[in-house]
Amino acid sequence: MASDPNEHLSVEALAARTGTSVERIAELTRRGVLTTSAAGVYEPGDIHRIRAIDAFEEAGVPLDALVAAQQIGRVDFAYYDELHQPPGEPSSRTYDEFRAALGAGGDQLSGLFAAFGLAEPDGAAHLDVEDESLLADLVASIAATGQPDLAVRVVRLYGEAIRTASEGALEIYGEAARRFGSELAGLPPAAEYERLFVPWSRIARTAPALASWLTARHISHAIDAYSVDATEAILADQGLVPERAATAPGVAFVDLTGFTRLSVERGDEAAAGIALRLGELARATAQRHDGRLVKLLGDGVLLRLPDAHRAVTAVLDLLDSLAEAGLPAGHAGIHAGPLIEREGDVFGRSVNLAARISDAAPSGEVYVTAEVAERLGAGPWRVEAVGAAELQGVGRVELLRVVRTAD
Repeated sequence: MASDPNEHLSVEALAARTGTSVERIAELTRRGVLTTSAAGVYEPGDIHRIRAIDAFEEAGVPLDALVAAQQIGRVDFAYYDELHQPPGEPSSRTYDEFRAALGAGGDQLSGLFAAFGLAEPDGAAHLDVEDESLLADLVASIAATGQPDLAVRVVRLYGEAIRTASEGALEIYGEAARRFGSELAGLPPAAEYERLFVPWSRIARTAPALASWLTARHISHAIDAYSVDATEAILADQGLVPERAATAPGVAFVDLTGFTRLSVERGDEAAAGIALRLGELARATAQRHDGRLVKLLGDGVLLRLPDAHRAVTAVLDLLDSLAEAGLPAGHAGIHAGPLIEREGDVFGRSVNLAARISDAAPSGEVYVTAEVAERLGAGPWRVEAVGAAELQGVGRVELLRVVRTAD
């Protein structure tokens, strides 16, 4: 449970919540970094302010420099807490006591914090009550799987993804500050607070809830996709899959070539702009051929078209348009077959197969399955056999190359 914003903390309580001393808090107050009410008490937001001061000093920025900058109006800690979630209710026990209460599960905590990408708390620190509850549930859930090594790998994936997203979001905030002017970088003075800090602080405080909302939906889609893929494979092996419709929808993956290298050379901001431009082109191209852009996947797009003929036509058009738009070359994989469609997304064996074929296709080329070639019909292209390829998670598949011959 988050702290009541109207709650007040004594100097002793604030020291306990931040793992610092009463003397240090008194010094920060005397020097104007912290302020007290008329009753001489502090507010929960001071927990975040003290943490920020500690981070500055750990980075080699002395308190004297921060105080001097605040006195001349270059930085201001008054609103720093508004970037963060309110502190939670502190546990009555120390971290060491909490770890001991978990029994054998407590031994997992060090590895879990490493997987989170976070420093493990000091033994004398007090976690929030909600933090203890979440960690205890996680430890129990990992033990219940019977395969803790795999479960911790899942935790590590989330830790890395959230760390990357959080750091990327702060880079975007930095770009916003630069657009307003260099005086707004870092912790701008109160005079500039309303211009930049208030709207961005709202986004920062919404991020945890947004991450939770997105995680719930993406994991649901991933579970559905896995369930359909695995079950469909079993049904196919048993000959229980119903006859395919006469006209099977086409599904295509188009990926940019060398996107990772480009991100390193030009930076994440330029790479993100390229990915968004790819999405715009893909959406317009798919719509011209009665299809749609299902989703943008970093350096690639997933397209759903009514049939194999329009899938190939749209993909060839999209690859041709990349150079005209100043984007890197692309490569594509196309399959035609049954799709599961839910909430705008598509999944199933057909989607997985198209993705793996795109991985196998060289830069500038379009690879298709035999099903696509059989349904393709006449057009301004020729179809060439490539041979069998071993596709990850799929097996051995005969592939063909589609080459445009005329407009």
